Amino acid sequence: MQQYDVVIAGSGPAGSTCAKALKDEGFTVLVLEKEILPRHKTCSGVLFGQTQELIEDYFGAHVPAEVYCDNKYVEADDIREWDDGQGYIPYTWEIDKDGRKFSRTYHNVWRDKFDKWLLDQSGAEYRDGARVKAFDAVGSTVDVHVHMWRANESAVFRCDYFVGADGNDSTVRRLLHAQNPESAQRHKLASYQSYYKVKSLGSLKPNGWTVFLRQEIGDYILCVHQKDEYLVMHVGGMDGRNLRQSMEKFKQLLSGRFGVTFGEHWRDEGCTCELLPIFLGQEKVLVTGEAAGFIYLNCEGISAAMDSGYRCGKAIAQALRSNGRSARDLYGEACRDILQHMDKCMSQMHFLA
Repeated sequence: MQQYDVVIAGSGPAGSTCAKALKDEGFTVLVLEKEILPRHKTCSGVLFGQTQELIEDYFGAHVPAEVYCDNKYVEADDIREWDDGQGYIPYTWEIDKDGRKFSRTYHNVWRDKFDKWLLDQSGAEYRDGARVKAFDAVGSTVDVHVHMWRANESAVFRCDYFVGADGNDSTVRRLLHAQNPESAQRHKLASYQSYYKVKSLGSLKPNGWTVFLRQEIGDYILCVHQKDEYLVMHVGGMDGRNLRQSMEKFKQLLSGRFGVTFGEHWRDEGCTCELLPIFLGQEKVLVTGEAAGFIYLNCEGISAAMDSGYRCGKAIAQALRSNGRSARDLYGEACRDILQHMDKCMSQMHFLA
């Protein structure tokens, strides 16, 4: 059995930023990732203004060139919604937080490369192909039981604190609720993305991002933008909608109305998620990022994940040093402005068809 100050489940932006905060304080950290790195994720792969600032503030670094797509930037003014009556109209993807304005030049990256780079920048030890199966408290510590599926082996890691930064479909959150069931109504959303090489953009603006709200195709936002030579299309729906059919209808809209010509198909990706009530964890087991329910306007999750992850790490570091304050309480106090910004985002949400 190996022992660490903190074990973190999930190597996305929340987990890596939490690890960075703890490593900066001198603690030993292990990050567990269930997939093999680098791994794809259903995401636009666009770093908005707040995310750019958090990378500089928390990591003191700039994203390297190899992480970017060839169309490196997306301007906020080039994210537009198409309305059949009005044509193109402005679409807001990010709003000010606490009176602070962010850059309106967004960075277009490959999400698998970005997440791996951020994890490496954290300086934490990590294991990929490591699925968390269970955890239990042993006195003042937590034992995390893991299946190392590539080697078909089991392992146990002991820690003072265990953090679930494992995304919306969080194993850690589910395990906590197996002991403390959650009664809130959950609403499931499904996302589906397809990548096609671009033969012609037709009348779509190069390096732009076009948004549609069409209930006959999807229950929430449809969008299309470029990454290198690929056109990335996203459709979304509630439980029960056939998103493969939605994608075909979306392709027909783009080709018929805008003259887009599709080339070779590369890949598809998808996920389901729930609109979760905020839950920060219990005592020695905390959750952060989307696992905790943190998400901003248009379901933008990277900024909220990084910010909450860092504050989670700092709260644990303070609790480990003080040996008296509750990390859960410190973490909650530190996240008040994030929760206020979430309320502001919900009041301005323009996302559902």
